Amino acid sequence: MSSDRIETVKRDDFTWKDGDLQVTRSICWSPPGCHGGCGLLLFHRDGKLIRVEGDIKNRYNDGRLCVRGLSVGEMIEHPLRLKKPLLRTGNRGEDKWQEVTFDEAISVISERLTAIRNEHGSESVIFCKGTARDIGAWLPRLCYGFGSPNYFGFGPGSGNACFRPRVTGATAMMGGMPVPDLGQFDYSGSGGNFQQPRCILIWGANPIISNPDGLFGGWVIDALKNGSELIVVDPQKTWLASKAKHWLKLKPGTDGALAMGMIRQIFADNLIDADFCDEWVSGITGVQKVCDPYTLDRTSRITGIPHDEIKQAAQFFARSKPANLIWGVSVDMNPGCLGTISGLVSLITLTGNIEIPGGMILQPDPFGVQRRGDDIAEFPGVKVRRIGAEEYPIIEIGNPYGQPDVLLDQMESGKPYPIKAAWLQGTSVIPSSFADPKRVMKLFGSLDFCVVVDVFKTPAGVAFADVILPAALYPEKDSIFVQYSQVGTINKVVEPPPECRSDAEIILEVGRKVAPEYFQWDSVEEWIDHRLQPMGMDFEELRDVGSVFPTVEYNKQTKGKLRADGHQGFDTPSGKIELDCSVFRKFGLNGLPHFEDCTAEYWQRFGKEDYPFILTTGSRRSYYFGSEQRQVESLRKLQTDPQVQIHPEVAYQKGISQGDEVRIFSPFGSCTMKADISDLFDPEVIHCDYGWWYPERKGRLPELFGVGECNVNELLPSGLQGPGGLGYPFRCFICSIEKV
Repeated sequence: MSSDRIETVKRDDFTWKDGDLQVTRSICWSPPGCHGGCGLLLFHRDGKLIRVEGDIKNRYNDGRLCVRGLSVGEMIEHPLRLKKPLLRTGNRGEDKWQEVTFDEAISVISERLTAIRNEHGSESVIFCKGTARDIGAWLPRLCYGFGSPNYFGFGPGSGNACFRPRVTGATAMMGGMPVPDLGQFDYSGSGGNFQQPRCILIWGANPIISNPDGLFGGWVIDALKNGSELIVVDPQKTWLASKAKHWLKLKPGTDGALAMGMIRQIFADNLIDADFCDEWVSGITGVQKVCDPYTLDRTSRITGIPHDEIKQAAQFFARSKPANLIWGVSVDMNPGCLGTISGLVSLITLTGNIEIPGGMILQPDPFGVQRRGDDIAEFPGVKVRRIGAEEYPIIEIGNPYGQPDVLLDQMESGKPYPIKAAWLQGTSVIPSSFADPKRVMKLFGSLDFCVVVDVFKTPAGVAFADVILPAALYPEKDSIFVQYSQVGTINKVVEPPPECRSDAEIILEVGRKVAPEYFQWDSVEEWIDHRLQPMGMDFEELRDVGSVFPTVEYNKQTKGKLRADGHQGFDTPSGKIELDCSVFRKFGLNGLPHFEDCTAEYWQRFGKEDYPFILTTGSRRSYYFGSEQRQVESLRKLQTDPQVQIHPEVAYQKGISQGDEVRIFSPFGSCTMKADISDLFDPEVIHCDYGWWYPERKGRLPELFGVGECNVNELLPSGLQGPGGLGYPFRCFICSIEKV
């Protein structure tokens, strides 16, 4: 990045005095976790954080900030916060610990990990992280440098059912993960002006709450103000659904059928972008053939959406170029997700909304700075393939992670090799990661050694850990935020507790002990400078500049900028977007859009009479992220207990009133939550909160912060992952309810 370019983006100083307060610009990221990267102002004095405000000069969020961002000061000063490393002194689950120094803890960890590597092999140790953490760029180096291929993202674990199915599917079909062009980029190098999308198709997502994967939900509101129209596909009446031109209130789990029905309508009305498809798309005939049976009547019967609404929405989307797609985790939380992903990629491709202003963009890593850390290929010491690659080889496409369902099976069987130790950093594991949590607790609780890195003592820490390392919060560390839409610095303004370290510092110190050849930096800042080298800046220079937004370039397939070989086309075997995907077929998977009604299958197996409701879970609340923030008083006041949303008709039939204790149960397990009587869902749908536990309760087993009684994942069994090891029925299982 040239000095001329730096001058064009420089804002005010990154820190200044405001009366008796020092104000420092930063980015709100990790821990606590978040998918966004909102700019904020940290007001501090004498080593204390006084208040937080949004940064109106950061164009990512333009000063807008959620309640989680505003509450970080409470986490810094929280009495339950871990301030020193803990070494387990009793049995697992007894919650008995000895405080030790950071150096003592690192010595114990490095000695135990080295001994396990020497006796059982490096692959016997797994390294795991939670979702939306900055450690995604740091932890792979520790894993691969140690010699293990087994790096996992537990967000959730079962079916890798968050983001990764979409990344894998889109990468296989079109060579990368497309992102919507909503005006968030630097357009100085675009070769053309940004165009406001005429239509935004929001599918199984609520971006103004979740702000997913580097996409700030406020951009959708901005687009509405600027004239964009919405199509919202969601079984819940969200705020965005209420503002939509077309709200398609589908039955949970029927996304694939709806996508195929819309595609059929677009073919029937001859609304395909023929010029784009002729030059850049293959497999069109196959898509038309498999979608042809999905008439409006059939699609309506499956999805519960009136056929006129399906027809009008399909026509509006196809005629509203440029249009784009914001697709959410609902797509992934279904074992039939690959069929839906194939359908949605086909939908945006057939209408020609690829690589155009206001459409879907294949955006590279910003300024060449890697978003997701080191590639396993750079580490010759890794001798075996990652767990799940043999059973589900497609997981190697677009993702750096092992397959967690296969991991559990291997932990149980010990074959082809035993799993002896786990590194769990920023992941709760029990409340929000896996179906069948009792099995998970048994397996992780039987490990020879386990390290947990977190801000608070969690169920995973008490149940599994031999050592718990306390992590610094983002105002207590220097780091960087890297997403497709922004690169910026996270700036330290207060000191963490003396024996507390940032996630990157922890990884660096352990790495120096167990993989010194890969950790030769003297500080995290040097490591950051190494990561920023492709950008031509170091940490201090980037901090002085402020957040930098990458330029966007359209029609890159015509310029040889999507393929490593420099040829025109997309980064697929054929050079075209493959709607009949050769990569899927290579791995024995269906290459075309398809739909299987998994909920109907579960009813057939277990009886609709006994379990008449569709269970859906995993949607976000604006004041919690996953299982985090239940300790924060200002946020806990907004929702004190986990809730199950029940339609008024069902509540009346079951004798349930607002706030009653309700038992939700399936053939496999149950949990209890407080009733929230709501008509936002159809009567057939039961929606449960996820990620809940009670930090104020006793940690000692069997209570374990009450996680067992309120964990909706107790209702789902192991082994329901979809083809390719992708997808899980968190949003389309079956259940019943009763008043406690």
